[in-house]
Amino acid sequence: MHPKLHQNDSKRIRFGLMALILCLVLITPAAWAVESGMLSITAEGVTAARAIFAQHPDPKVRNDDYLAMKLVAPEYWHYSLMKPDYKTGVLVTKTFRFDTNYYVNARTKHMDALLKQAADDGATQVVNLGVGYDSRAYRFRDAMPRARFFEIDLPAMIQEKKRRLKLALGKVPDDVVYVPIDFNTQNIPDELNKAGYDPGKKTFFIWEGVTYYISGEAVDSTLRFIATQSAPGSSVVFDYMPLGVIKGDFETYPDARRLSFWVAYRGEPFIFGIPEGQSAAYVSTRGLKVLSDLKPKDLEERYLTRSDGTLDGPCTSAFRIMHAAVP
Repeated sequence: MHPKLHQNDSKRIRFGLMALILCLVLITPAAWAVESGMLSITAEGVTAARAIFAQHPDPKVRNDDYLAMKLVAPEYWHYSLMKPDYKTGVLVTKTFRFDTNYYVNARTKHMDALLKQAADDGATQVVNLGVGYDSRAYRFRDAMPRARFFEIDLPAMIQEKKRRLKLALGKVPDDVVYVPIDFNTQNIPDELNKAGYDPGKKTFFIWEGVTYYISGEAVDSTLRFIATQSAPGSSVVFDYMPLGVIKGDFETYPDARRLSFWVAYRGEPFIFGIPEGQSAAYVSTRGLKVLSDLKPKDLEERYLTRSDGTLDGPCTSAFRIMHAAVP
């Protein structure tokens, strides 16, 4: 065997082994992880991605979530490949093709923009369904001083959110309504009504990073609730997956293969998608009017294109973002 060829082969083998070890580190449950159904590891990763891209040097691409870094568990940076400084975080993102991080940045910017629009249009309630460690209720308080924010999530997530808020802000804000819900025994309308939600007020619903983890029945009932129990002009922004991703069509959605495996391994598998080309009909039959339905290229053009016209990073093919209103 040619010596040079042998040396190159050895390098490739060493690199392959190193990559395999790092991938195993990435997918092996970390010491700080909690059992599935308690705290969401995907919510942690989303918050970390926001925190990294909130440091982006280009204001055209940078998201405005200045609180995200304070809401990430410090242990995450020790047990994850991701690191809190922008330079290293982006290096890891590019090296391991974590394109979901670019998507999270674009999604954050898009949903922030729609919340600002809702504030301008007179929304007086904001309901965040599956809030995780989202910070909009705190970042938008000055812009929406008269609005009432409701945050809905699993009891353990709400408890952990409050703990982190106390560390980050010095106290748990008393002007946000926290609505813990056990989806096995409780439903959103009942718990929201108990918490003081007013169906007669114009409301903006944020449903971020949730639909693909829950059943079709749950998606259906939630959209119908919004359509029938909020004032005209209310709207919801949510992201979803094409059904092909759920069915494992990784020829059409090649970058979804690793992501689908990872979330399933961590106990939060993707289970719901909307058939390709049927998203508008799906929403309209549930009583809502589509305002926008952004695909990856749309998100790249709006939010991931730098000031010099170059693309900051690719937006994964696995997600779409819908904005729909109550007629």
